Amino acid sequence: MYMKHPSSDTGHRIQNAITRLRSLYESDLAVPDLEACGKAVVEPLREFLFTREPSGIFYPRCKAAEVLAALGAKDILIDFLANPRSIADPVEEAGEDAVASAVALALLRWPDEQVFSLLLDVARRKLLVGVVEALGEYRRYEAVPIFASALGEDFCRYAAQNALRKLGEGACPYLLQLANRKTTSDTEYESSRRQRRSALELLAELYQGEHLPETVWLLMEDDDPEIALLACSICLPRVSLAGREKVFVRLIDLLDSTDWMFRSEVEDLLIENYANCRSVIERRLNRAIEPAASSLRRIVSKACSKGYHENG
Repeated sequence: MYMKHPSSDTGHRIQNAITRLRSLYESDLAVPDLEACGKAVVEPLREFLFTREPSGIFYPRCKAAEVLAALGAKDILIDFLANPRSIADPVEEAGEDAVASAVALALLRWPDEQVFSLLLDVARRKLLVGVVEALGEYRRYEAVPIFASALGEDFCRYAAQNALRKLGEGACPYLLQLANRKTTSDTEYESSRRQRRSALELLAELYQGEHLPETVWLLMEDDDPEIALLACSICLPRVSLAGREKVFVRLIDLLDSTDWMFRSEVEDLLIENYANCRSVIERRLNRAIEPAASSLRRIVSKACSKGYHENG
């Protein structure tokens, strides 16, 4: 039970500490004072946490969640996450989301089934970076669909990537499935492309096997050039010399892109493998058109200057 009627002396200390908590300049300094008040400060902090902030300022309420967790007020934090408020104003909503993220992370003091289930429910309603990060700490495959969705969102992608890394190579089948999850419509949304690219990047990082699934090879022909390039980079170290020619041919095809930064990435990969792709490049160079022709000439020039044609 929490103390609802602290002594006047304690009440004065709590009031002063909460006043400091409201100040962005003193929020951090107020934390030890609030914790020192013990259970007597829980109810005032509950009110502080649950009070909406139209300005969108969230940091003081995030610190309140931190203090409540330190004082063992798990039920209050659960109550906050389990009962989201509908907020129309985007500024206030952004602040509320930040507070909810802080509460989710504070609940990691109790990494039990109750908290895990609640975090899953919250994430299914709305993806929040703190919720994704908290779920990642459980290292449980039930949360993979949440992480997969978060890969398509800029603000959650980093947390989702880290969460999937914590699953290790066991995440690879899910990542491969996600990388191949292309929309059936003619136009693929950018969020879907970002999601598939992120999945393939993680697959390249986590996959340790020598033999690649056929679906990775198929991704070399993907309509999205960045996905095709990622697939090529995954295949190159794992194929025989004979199999590499297919990869090199696809990489040279990608040089037709009008995006010079993308072409630069393709060029770098071909330069690194120049000893093995030299004959393919020389065959294509004479019949290449711009912008691929300029890229191929650059590759030959840079590779020769670095001695790759000699050293392999």
